[in-house]
Amino acid sequence: MSRANRTEHIRLTSHPEPGKKAAYPIHWGAADARARGPIIGTVSRAGDRNVIGSHGGSYAMYRALAVSAGALDPIKRPDLTNTFPAATIGPFEQWRDPAKIVALDPWGHLVAENFGKDIAEGVDIRPSIAVTRARLDLPEIREALAAKRLRADGEVVHANGSVSVVKIAIDPV
Repeated sequence: MSRANRTEHIRLTSHPEPGKKAAYPIHWGAADARARGPIIGTVSRAGDRNVIGSHGGSYAMYRALAVSAGALDPIKRPDLTNTFPAATIGPFEQWRDPAKIVALDPWGHLVAENFGKDIAEGVDIRPSIAVTRARLDLPEIREALAAKRLRADGEVVHANGSVSVVKIAIDPV
């Protein structure tokens, strides 16, 4: 696990090096993302890894296919400059409670904000949560509006039957 990536194989997932002290320890239950530490699932810098998994989660297979086809540089990292979540989520009190957050990085949508300096210095820290806004058109909502079982508020439910939503996609690093 401590060897650099070889050109004849492609890593799909990562594991921290057994018995080695983490370069970036995680302190679950910390008051903020900096104090908690970054979640690093890189497949290219073994010494930085501190979680089991891989950036991109279920898309790791597509990444591997692109690398094997020669269409993607295996050490290519995304440019997170000027990337911000589409909606503000949290922080919530349970983010600071190690007994309540178990399987996700609650600050995963704010890595550019919280770890920008580390990223600029070459640490492969990537978002683990994507936050987007969308409008959904649901026939059930239109029917409920027409039957007057539901009223449009113009903020979440619109007069045309569409609803405004915020989608949070979690990358299982």
